[in-house]
Amino acid sequence: MNESTKSFSPEGNSPDLSGQVLNQRYRLHQAIGTGTSGTVYVAVDLNTSQRVAVKVLHSSLNNDKKFIERFYAEAKRVNGLSHPNILKLHDWGVDGSPYLVTEYLGGGSLRSILTTGYTLSPSQALLVGLEACKALSYAHERGIVHQDIKPANFLFGQDGKLRISDFGLASALTEVTHSEIFPEGFVGTVRYASPEQATGQELNGSSDIYALAIVFVEVVTGRTPFLSDTLAGTLKARVGQSVPIPGDLGLLAPVIQKSGLANPSERPTAERMRQMLLEASSSLPRPNALPLVGPGEIGAAPLPGEATIVAPRHEQKMKKPQRLRAVGPKRRWPTIMLAGVLLAAAIVGGVLLWQNTQSEEIAVPSVAGRSIEETYERLIKLGWTVEEQYERRDGTTEGQILGTDPPAGSFHENDQTVAIIISLGPTRVTIPVDIQGNTLEAATQLIEESGLMLGEVILTYSEEIPEGFVIGSLSLSEDLPQGGAVDLEVSQGPPPRIIPEGLVGQEVPEVQSVLAALGLNLELVEEYSSTIAIGLVSSISPPEQSEINFDSTVVIGVSLGLMPRAVPDVVGLDRVAAEMRLQSSGFLVIAIDGPQSGVVTVQTPIAGEMAIPNETIELVTQ
Repeated sequence: MNESTKSFSPEGNSPDLSGQVLNQRYRLHQAIGTGTSGTVYVAVDLNTSQRVAVKVLHSSLNNDKKFIERFYAEAKRVNGLSHPNILKLHDWGVDGSPYLVTEYLGGGSLRSILTTGYTLSPSQALLVGLEACKALSYAHERGIVHQDIKPANFLFGQDGKLRISDFGLASALTEVTHSEIFPEGFVGTVRYASPEQATGQELNGSSDIYALAIVFVEVVTGRTPFLSDTLAGTLKARVGQSVPIPGDLGLLAPVIQKSGLANPSERPTAERMRQMLLEASSSLPRPNALPLVGPGEIGAAPLPGEATIVAPRHEQKMKKPQRLRAVGPKRRWPTIMLAGVLLAAAIVGGVLLWQNTQSEEIAVPSVAGRSIEETYERLIKLGWTVEEQYERRDGTTEGQILGTDPPAGSFHENDQTVAIIISLGPTRVTIPVDIQGNTLEAATQLIEESGLMLGEVILTYSEEIPEGFVIGSLSLSEDLPQGGAVDLEVSQGPPPRIIPEGLVGQEVPEVQSVLAALGLNLELVEEYSSTIAIGLVSSISPPEQSEINFDSTVVIGVSLGLMPRAVPDVVGLDRVAAEMRLQSSGFLVIAIDGPQSGVVTVQTPIAGEMAIPNETIELVTQ
């Protein structure tokens, strides 16, 4: 990496903002992820009391007018995206630093999973890829290219569903990178950059597909192609190169090979890639559930080359990435954040009971119906240290406060700890394993009996599973919250067949063997042919290279040779006139018995008889 080219150093640019309120609306609680372009906090929307995630970008961007203009424009574009696999953007603005407000997810990121040393099976990678392709296809159809596809931007909800984050952010950063980083205009993440991205060319959706191919290789093998000791070396190694395909990808290899081609025009669209993955899915085993991280951690520190390239104002030393502490069922809030909340409580209440050195037992208040923000402030004002505990409970929603430990009404010393019990949502239900191989109707009944509901039905071709029967579920997890939707992949039978070339003119048994092997029904018909010898295949219907559904009928024409025709009457004509009449009727072989200048007295075959055109017509003249 040259001296003029840098990625953001999160630790050097972003102070801890825990406890602060952005735009008089979003109170930042705990930093839950350190990304390459900023820091993500779990926060509370003071207007709605809802838990949200707030991504605070680096303050160095605040004074860049071009970036701010582009930032607002891209945020407005992305706000129009509404898709279950795209992270919902709620709000955006600038308050000290640019920020984005999104839905809060508790399942962690794909990068977090990989950081633990876990690699995905081809089946698991396929399901992740299917959801990613749906999101990208939706965005590409609306003219939006992500430009920064990487595991850190693949986030999961506790329902196991994938959401892609940071749509539009890379595009906004181009206003920075064009002027300060690479003269050729590179923007994105070096580790996943496409060849055209590495050379600063204008990007379209195919660049996202190339990056997705690299992600596939990394999540299955644990290795990222083209990595070099320097960022510049990594980019140089990628120019003009297709993604190398390791054997670990198994049946996914052909799909990833096409998606990672060096030439952008040869890569499939996101929708076509999804179809190719679906076609491969029928031959793969049922995947195990992904080991999603617990509530709180949505990302991990970036790896070398994983930083989104932007331009800092001054030279900075890169610090060793630090792995974030996962938030388990029980955790204490960081001291800085807690101090911020205490300060807020002091402003509201006018006194800091935390400073009271005298312990006393007081009753734990009821927190039913209160927001997490309100509960924190109330308990802290009463002098307690606050922890969080999580549990599942039917009839509740994720983030709902269920109570406290000790329970409301009990007496507890005010210098001790009180835990807020927060719902993770309803009980999770295992997806029935016996839906595979059942009819859609029977599978739907099994799903509903288990406490779940039928979600999206994806039709795909299958050689093994009959039409109308379930191939399997498309969930990334083996269980879902009670009442959750199960997406099913349902067979529409074997894929269409293409009738091969070169069948006409071949022996009938040979052609029958070829077509029967494709699962087609055969019908033989005899027909006359002016070009094909007797007994050979004279025609195929539908014709060669046609697409035909499995189990359809192909008609094979078998040649009878030339079609017989009636011999014209030439008796009484002179030889020349007789030959001309016969030739105009298709009879070209004529034998003359008698004077060449004579008149025809006898013809064989006689007039009106049927003869094959290549048969000899005998004429007797006098």
